[in-house]
Amino acid sequence: MANLRQNKIKKNRGIAAWIRARFFPDRIVSSPKEIDFDALAMRGFRIVLLDIDNTLAFHGSETGDDFAKTIVDRVSAAGLCPVIVSNARLERAQTYADSLGISFIAHARKPGIENICRDLEHRECPCEKALMVGDQLITDVWFARRAGIPVILTERRSPHELITVRVKRPLESLLIILGGRSHWNDLKGVSDDRL
Repeated sequence: MANLRQNKIKKNRGIAAWIRARFFPDRIVSSPKEIDFDALAMRGFRIVLLDIDNTLAFHGSETGDDFAKTIVDRVSAAGLCPVIVSNARLERAQTYADSLGISFIAHARKPGIENICRDLEHRECPCEKALMVGDQLITDVWFARRAGIPVILTERRSPHELITVRVKRPLESLLIILGGRSHWNDLKGVSDDRL
C-alpha cells in the first residue's frame, strides 16, 4: 500500500513538473510597468513581444492609450525593439501598432509558433533573445514555452474579455493548482535579472 501511495505521489510530481514546464511563466507581474527593460537589455535581450488585449490595452481597443505608450517608450528607451504580437485580424493589429509607431505580427496563431519564429528569424533574432509579455497561460505563455522564448505573465488590465478568453480562465486556474500554487506564487518574487 505504501508503494502504491509513493508511486501516486511521484506521478503527481511528474504531472506538476510537466505543467510548470509548459504553462508557468518565468515571472509574474501585476503590470508591465513593473518590468525593468533596462536590466533586460543589459542581459542581451533584443526584442520584446507584446500582446495587445488585456496586456497593453483594454480588450478591443483600436489604438494605444497612455498606458501602452508608456510601456512602448520604456522598451524603446532601453534599446529594445517592441513588437505587437496578436491573434487579432490584420487591420486591427496594424491600426493598433501604427498608433504606437511600432511593428507587429498579426494572425500570430498563438500558441502556434511558426509565424512568430519566422518573424524573429527574419529579424535575425534568436528566440532566447526575445521576451514575451502577455496575460494568458494558454496562448502567451504556452506559445513562448514552445518557442523557447522567456516569458513574463502580467495580470490582465480588465476583467472584460471575449467569451473565447473567459472560457480558458477556469482551465488556467486548474493548471495553476495542478502545477503547484507555491511554485506559482514564487514566480511573483522573481526579478528581471533572473530571466
